Amino acid sequence: MNGLYALTIIMIVYAVGDIIATKTKAIISMLFVASVVFAVGFWNGLPATIFDDASLKLFASVTVGLLLVHMGTTIKMQDLLKEWKTVVIVLCSTVAICLGVYFIGGLIIDQSMALIGAPILGGGVVAFLVMSEALKNAGENTIVFGSLVLVIQGVVGFPIASILCKKEALRLKGQIASGSLTLNKPLETAENKPAWRIFPQMPADYNGDNFVIAKLAVVACLAQWLSNLTDGCVNMLVICLILGVIAREIGFLEEGSLTKANGFTFVIGAVLVNVFASLANTTPSMVFSMIKPLLIVVVVGLTCCALISILVGKIFKLNWYMAFALGITALFGFPGTFIVPNEVSKAVGETVEEKEILLQNIMPKMIIAGMVSVSIVSVVFAGLMASWV
Repeated sequence: MNGLYALTIIMIVYAVGDIIATKTKAIISMLFVASVVFAVGFWNGLPATIFDDASLKLFASVTVGLLLVHMGTTIKMQDLLKEWKTVVIVLCSTVAICLGVYFIGGLIIDQSMALIGAPILGGGVVAFLVMSEALKNAGENTIVFGSLVLVIQGVVGFPIASILCKKEALRLKGQIASGSLTLNKPLETAENKPAWRIFPQMPADYNGDNFVIAKLAVVACLAQWLSNLTDGCVNMLVICLILGVIAREIGFLEEGSLTKANGFTFVIGAVLVNVFASLANTTPSMVFSMIKPLLIVVVVGLTCCALISILVGKIFKLNWYMAFALGITALFGFPGTFIVPNEVSKAVGETVEEKEILLQNIMPKMIIAGMVSVSIVSVVFAGLMASWV
């Protein structure tokens, strides 16, 4: 297929997915919509080479490192320290999802399916990229199964988190009515600065898009070099994430670097083709045959998440529904962690002040929870589990 035609079709599918995700308030994700459209398309004659024709697979292979470095720059150490109880709950629940699916699910379904499904259910796209690379010789079925787990996780996690957060909002509303919970007025503080800046701040006139991307590429190259030193025992993408955190804290990179360089949308769009490309060789019968193991992975993962997050939350004197809501953010991450608190505060709060109080008490925890589970724990765990292959 002509490269321009291929790219146009892909971007139209993405656009339709975004529209449906916005219309359903992210209950149905763009990832889910695009996966269904591409799968049905492949079954009805859409060229399996469409992503190669658009040159997106090659582009994704050389920019995925930049994406992970960028994700590292969005992680602020001071935020993690401030919400340390949230961090511990999410850390424990995400590890429980991964270990539960692998060890318990692995007793019921094929071991390779349990291995690829565990970190993906507890993380998302990046965990999929790490595991699919490690399991590329395990067979097409295994990679396809990983894609299905990735597609379905948000559909399951989002509504549950919404119900749990609404229950928490109703509890907080009772405290507002009694006067024990009031609005915290934000303090006038300076912009979040790097904790250990050693690089001087670059003047805005010189810190253009190309310069920012060049710095991201340098950090990604350093990660590749360090991974090579370990003979690949430590996954390059995991090192990219860690170096991204460090690079931001020492002032080498800005927070959300790829977004500031106006490159995030295109890079993430290219990286996602790795998910959709695995659907090219599927058949309806293959997909339907995976429904049972998919359900087992989801049920086992949710059960482990609920048990551990509620248990750890009880230790920290946090009610069970908020603890479970924090743990289940592993299934959808941002922007779901932003949308759910907003929707809940609008639905439960009766005045502008009530809505603001609810947001102040729910959103920070949810945002941090999603960041820790999807951007940190699952990526590191996927790198670890990739070494078990």
